[in-house]
Amino acid sequence: MTYFKVTPIYDNSAGAPVIPTIDDSFSALVGITPEHHEIHEGDAYYAIRSALLNSAGTIEVRVATPNTTKWAHMLIVIEGALAGTAELWEGTTKTHSTTNAITPFNRNRNSTKTSALTICHTPGGAEGAAAGLTKYFGAASVSGKVSEGGGANSRAEFILKQNTAYLLRATSRADNNAMSIELDWYEHTDDN
Repeated sequence: MTYFKVTPIYDNSAGAPVIPTIDDSFSALVGITPEHHEIHEGDAYYAIRSALLNSAGTIEVRVATPNTTKWAHMLIVIEGALAGTAELWEGTTKTHSTTNAITPFNRNRNSTKTSALTICHTPGGAEGAAAGLTKYFGAASVSGKVSEGGGANSRAEFILKQNTAYLLRATSRADNNAMSIELDWYEHTDDN
């Protein structure tokens, strides 16, 4: 189900009423979702880390949020061509690596805005705690060979906690496994 935010139909700069657009085919009001609006505003971003891994190989991405009320609303996709494990930690002890920084890609290519998140791959240190979320994906045959791939795809949006570091890890459970961690988000300050 798609939800739309209803706002008064007035031009705030001039105070003049604005005529909404009606679709000719369906006689329906034309609108965009709040998520799509964030792309137009230049507040939507994308980042990815991919690697070809052998069994037990890992890729990690660390995401740190600033201590502001402009929160990141994020979709996280961890996938592999073959079997793998996806894990997430909130409040990781791993540290940011400036050498391995990932620069978020603004989804509005005409915008000069930059993300407030700090992201890197292959962060420093060790993570001693158990993952808060774990998902196994992909199917294996009785001979131990993987017959198909899969992914851990969050269709539900996470609103990341401010001033918090997150660790995302993809672990291969097969050789020659193309794996990736994809982050798709927008940054928004709530109206409330």
